[in-house]
Amino acid sequence: MKKKTRNFSRIYPCFIILLISLTNFSLGQSLPDMPMEAPQENTLRYEWSQKSIFESKLLSGIESMESWDHEGYGSLSLSEDKYYKGGTSLLLTAPTKGEAPTTSESFTDGRPWGAASAIYNVPNEDWSEWNRISFWVYPDLPGFKVVSLSLVFHNDGEEKVPGPYNRNGLNYKILKNHQWNKVYWEIAHLGRDKVTGIELRYRLQGNEPGATETVKYYFDEIHLEKVKPDHYEGWNVAPGHIAHNHIGYATEFPKRALASDLSAKNFKLVDVTTNRTVLEKPIKTKKTSLGTFQVMDFSEVGRTGEFVLKAGDAQTKPFQISRFEEIYRSTLIKTINHFYCQRCGADIPGIHDVCHRDWTGIHGDKSLQINGGWHDAGDLSQGLVNTAESIYSMFSLAEELRDSEAELSQRLLEEAKWGLDWMLKTRFGDGYRITWSTMDFWTDGIIGTLDDVPSEASNNPHANFVAAKTEARAAQSIKKKDPGLAGYALQCAKQDWSFAMENISNMNIELAGYALNASLNLYETTLNEKYKNAALSYGNYILRCQQQENLATNVSLKGFFYRDSTREDILHYKHRGHEQEPIVGLVRLCEFFPENANAEKWENAIRLYANYYKDITEYTDPYFMIPAGIYDLSKAEDEVEREQIKSGFRLNGRYYLKSFPTWESFRGNSGTILSQAKGLTKIGSYLEDRDLEILAYRQLEWHLGLNPFNQSLMYGEGYRYGNQYSAMSGNIVGGLPVGVQTHFNRDLPYWPSENCYNWKEIWVHPSSRWLWLMSDFYQ
Repeated sequence: MKKKTRNFSRIYPCFIILLISLTNFSLGQSLPDMPMEAPQENTLRYEWSQKSIFESKLLSGIESMESWDHEGYGSLSLSEDKYYKGGTSLLLTAPTKGEAPTTSESFTDGRPWGAASAIYNVPNEDWSEWNRISFWVYPDLPGFKVVSLSLVFHNDGEEKVPGPYNRNGLNYKILKNHQWNKVYWEIAHLGRDKVTGIELRYRLQGNEPGATETVKYYFDEIHLEKVKPDHYEGWNVAPGHIAHNHIGYATEFPKRALASDLSAKNFKLVDVTTNRTVLEKPIKTKKTSLGTFQVMDFSEVGRTGEFVLKAGDAQTKPFQISRFEEIYRSTLIKTINHFYCQRCGADIPGIHDVCHRDWTGIHGDKSLQINGGWHDAGDLSQGLVNTAESIYSMFSLAEELRDSEAELSQRLLEEAKWGLDWMLKTRFGDGYRITWSTMDFWTDGIIGTLDDVPSEASNNPHANFVAAKTEARAAQSIKKKDPGLAGYALQCAKQDWSFAMENISNMNIELAGYALNASLNLYETTLNEKYKNAALSYGNYILRCQQQENLATNVSLKGFFYRDSTREDILHYKHRGHEQEPIVGLVRLCEFFPENANAEKWENAIRLYANYYKDITEYTDPYFMIPAGIYDLSKAEDEVEREQIKSGFRLNGRYYLKSFPTWESFRGNSGTILSQAKGLTKIGSYLEDRDLEILAYRQLEWHLGLNPFNQSLMYGEGYRYGNQYSAMSGNIVGGLPVGVQTHFNRDLPYWPSENCYNWKEIWVHPSSRWLWLMSDFYQ
């Protein structure tokens, strides 16, 4: 990263246009076909299938209906049509839709009609010695491309399951249609001292045109098992594992791996091709505020190739050492695959046909069709802010790759334009636009039928600033290649910026951050002074929101932001993070207007912010995961939040430093830490601060296996990746979940095997942050 200084008083718009050329030099590596397939041998499911079973107990061979009850839609019966063993199986039959009228609350909110459940009743038994359930299931859903099943564990003991906040006890499985599937259900993390039941549930989530309207699930051979449990909570590394970056290590960055229980004194780095030891060093023991760790540092290795780490009986899977651009290229391609597979209104092979033709947005007596863009989450919803930020990230990264990776750059532009089309077509042109639409089922594509879920437009200054920022960026990126679309995008950007300015009622730092960057993008494109003046004004507001002195006499931390200029409430995000916006805006002010009278204040602010994050990440050594930040105990809304705050690091009687946010049902920190990391890469680039670049790099490693669970959080990348909540579209290569959460009110990483919204749900939000971060790393 190099420091950039731009003075726009002496340049013309023609020099700031992004030129797209397919004749630029490329590395010559062609892109794979999409949708991409994930190697199943690298999944956690495969690992579960290989576990030794120490003891097994048959719960139900399904030779009778004894202990089984039916609940909800459909019916439950014994069937001789299909069975895995014996002569019968349990057949759950259900419709795909209910019969509620269109005014019913059950789906005006875009959620399924209900559920059909087969419930195995358990008479308050203590299953503490057992830690896994397995069974066989045969789904018969003609025409369905993706089949899912929900599992619900019921315990009425000391720990109530399902859990009220983090949805403990809910687990979604993706199944292969028209064949027997072996399902493994790890339950070591669940309270099971007074088990009352096992529920096998189908949620009525509609069907695509041409697919069956009646589903059938056949169940057989349900067992309780004892196996070696997975590591699911705590900072310590999973027993017997070496936590490492699964895809590999960039030659220009530090190289570390971590463990907690190795008996070996030394570790070896072994070249896979030659089977020769490249490096052997002592394993160092390090005590931090998180515990005691074994550290294997091989930063001095500069040679490229494929390697493994060995320490006694422990060994990693193979990983690469090479240049950053080569190591992380696959993550870019897989993230693009994720976006492609989430396309709405398109035929995505193996996932869905052209979908949601009957999805409309309404504004008074006007309406428009709103399918398109990307399904935003594990359900099929759509969001303006997430879409706009994803488009922005793609255009930004495409610019950085245009000379070195022409094909990849062009693919990013193609995907960005797909999202841009949705963003432009869902605005009504008077400030009103579709900002959020919930959709959690397939529809029949016919407007005027039972499954229509129209979305109401809103005139929201925050959404309009985000849109204007992205529209102006798009106008720069595609002006040469598609001048007509670029001109329309710029026209919309100007209008949306004005709509936002007219409707501001309460200013806060998030709104100011987006307003600042939207204004800078429009100034960069038009050189109109009104955008410059607005940007300067919003930059000054952001300065008033920063803690620039020590927080307290005994707490020498500063540089973080408050929610607004009253400086009453510290800025935090629970799962979707936007903290990058104000700090990126301040850096850009320094770049655009270095001679401005406030330039010194802007630079002082970004230095304070950078030092704050350098200080607080010391608390999460040796992972250096970016913490959620400082919390004020006096601002806790209830006793639950007080307990969560007090589980962090105590700074004094009032202030605590939390590794994870305070939260209720919405949990997961990928979006928060990747948003914070984006701010740090932007500062690092401007100040040429290598430490900030390394700190941001640590967040990439956290997601790719260098975490306590030695799991890659990106599906299909690295190793030991688990199912992600995407009940409608299935596991998608490149998907990132909302992120690691905590259990109850503790401040410890919690990542059990079960798969549920929203913490294991795939949203485009963290994926957009991944691409946006890469635009800095690829500079």
